[in-house]
Amino acid sequence: MRVFVIAFLLITPAVVQAQPERYELGRRLKAFEAAWEKFDEPASRDRALALLPNVTKQFFSFQLGEAGRTLDLATFALGTDVGPALARQWVWSLDARPTTRLVDGAAKELTVTVQPLYSVKGDVPKSLELQLWFTNKDVVTVKPEKFPVTMKVPLPSLGESRGLDRKLYFLADGGKELRPVAIGVSQIADIKERIAALTKAADAWERIETLEQATVRDRARLIAGLATGDVPDTDLPAAGLLANAETMLDGKPFFTPAKHGQFWLSVPLGGKKTVACRAYIPKGLDKAKPVPVVVALHGAGVGANTYFDAYGAGRIVKECDDRRWVLIAPESGLGFTAPPVATILEKLAERYPLDAKQVFLVGHSMGAMQALDLAASGKFAGVAALGGGGRLREPAAFAELPLFIGVGDKDSLALAGARSLSKSLTASGAKHVTYKEYPGVEHLVIVREALPDAFALFDKIAGK
Repeated sequence: MRVFVIAFLLITPAVVQAQPERYELGRRLKAFEAAWEKFDEPASRDRALALLPNVTKQFFSFQLGEAGRTLDLATFALGTDVGPALARQWVWSLDARPTTRLVDGAAKELTVTVQPLYSVKGDVPKSLELQLWFTNKDVVTVKPEKFPVTMKVPLPSLGESRGLDRKLYFLADGGKELRPVAIGVSQIADIKERIAALTKAADAWERIETLEQATVRDRARLIAGLATGDVPDTDLPAAGLLANAETMLDGKPFFTPAKHGQFWLSVPLGGKKTVACRAYIPKGLDKAKPVPVVVALHGAGVGANTYFDAYGAGRIVKECDDRRWVLIAPESGLGFTAPPVATILEKLAERYPLDAKQVFLVGHSMGAMQALDLAASGKFAGVAALGGGGRLREPAAFAELPLFIGVGDKDSLALAGARSLSKSLTASGAKHVTYKEYPGVEHLVIVREALPDAFALFDKIAGK
């Protein structure tokens, strides 16, 4: 893992600057994962797995376009053993980029630039046609001869609404090959004034003490960034997030057990410090019946959204939903230090019935290292380290802790570290270590493939 750490430190500034590419890469990853769930035949998956080891290398060497190409090829390979024709390559290579993901309600149109994410050898197909629209009444069509192509798409009126989270639809039509894409764009009335009001309210607080205050402050910054051109790593319902933040200014609890589903929230850490999280709260929580909690720690170069939108098409959310467990995924930011999980859980336990004796950690890659660091405290019921590992500062702390280590045998980034971790734990007297290598699996797919085994361990601990 040491090589991974050095590589990530070198490219971190570049990754931050490449927000549009990261969004597009994430979208293609979701498309691959949807295809992975659809095509479960061993031969199909073997074809895709043979290509995937390149993705991690390309990502950490900042070849995001090539990483996108590899993901597309892996998606094709799931459905067929025949390579993509030229027209299909062109259609799939195209990336539609709006100038902004958040527009003022008074805006009449949105400028979108279409260009290949990666190069394609061969001329642009004469039959290629591009379409962009928000509603079927206003479809903009162009037959490109070269790229990039800039198109202006009419924006629907907000009417009486103060904000709507819309979809910008993009269709690349290559004749026999169609590729539809939906991109999240939020349309908000009086955006500047509303951001200013939210920011003013947050700045007036001497201390941030509640979930609502922390969320308002962080959300004001998030939406201000989107308004000036920031591109998130996933589609965000910015209009809904802003409206909810405005509601939180009334001082009443917004985050309660009565509200179930997925939430973006921030947790106060003392003073004016906060940590952003994404959470899943199951339906029907009872204050008298605490439930287990899963804390999910993401890898480097991605964020907490990855557990909900990727990592097996949000498989961990389904696992928690099936058990009616709470899921918390904190943001780690650009550092390698683990998030303050103990404080996060303490604050959330003031609102939700969390079982402090049934807290499980799941970490991928960098998150696996963080999970192991946190687990040394002895405060957790079980840990799953996926696609990661490394040296332990206190091996004796793991003597009684149930620990699952999952790694793909094609994971050039983490395999050696995971094997070393397993051996060192066994040598130090750890009694409850489960180690599993997944044939053909690399760094990307390991979370999807290993989560069922990790939750089987958690079920055993929880007595299910």
